[in-house]
Amino acid sequence: MASCNVRQVDHPCYRCQAEIPEGTAFCPHCGAPQIRVIPPESEPQWTPGSTPDISAQAPSQPTPPPSSAWSQGSPYPPLPGAIRWDLAWKGALLCGVGAALLTAIPIVSVGCCLWMLGAGALSVSLYQKRMPETLITPGMGMKLGALAGLFGFMVNSVVSTVSFLTLRSRGDFRHAMEQQMQKQMAANPDPKVQEMMQRMVEWMSTPQGAATLIVLFLLIMGAIFVLFTAAGGALGASMFRQRREFR
Repeated sequence: MASCNVRQVDHPCYRCQAEIPEGTAFCPHCGAPQIRVIPPESEPQWTPGSTPDISAQAPSQPTPPPSSAWSQGSPYPPLPGAIRWDLAWKGALLCGVGAALLTAIPIVSVGCCLWMLGAGALSVSLYQKRMPETLITPGMGMKLGALAGLFGFMVNSVVSTVSFLTLRSRGDFRHAMEQQMQKQMAANPDPKVQEMMQRMVEWMSTPQGAATLIVLFLLIMGAIFVLFTAAGGALGASMFRQRREFR
């Protein structure tokens, strides 16, 4: 317990101003006490009209630096499992365009499924480099891969449509369909089957049939792109997660 310094007050009395002898504890006229208690200098004094300085009493602690997960333009911390799409779309676009171009090349397109799987895994890798403190789950990898597949399908649909229209304008499409029909007719000599195939070729040669064929082809390619890139993203996230745990 801190000690207190006791000091006697000299005359006159602070209340009635009467002259009293030095060392008197109480004023003989008004009874006011003549002894004051001075608090220790180490304890801060507080008056009713002032505000206590809390910063001077509490020890200063360093302010923790903001996490880099949300310091790049976002005022709120990311939720667990959330993807920063503003940082993910560029890598997904690059991977999707690369997969679409490789799929459009005649000889290289044989491994189209491998390019799609690789695009999904690469999109996860690029996002992991942008967000090194984030643990990417397989679900997050599927979303990143699906985004890359969507970009790749958009590029592939443009290339496929242009190629189809070019072949159709030159008559190569009808010639290719007739050759395919002749092969099928040679394999199946049934007259009813041959007649049905002949009608199908004639229908696909019309503008309505060509449009229906290209729409069906694009729908199938879109589903293939998204499914394979999503699977590649999930596989890539699992591989990167295991590698991170082994470190």
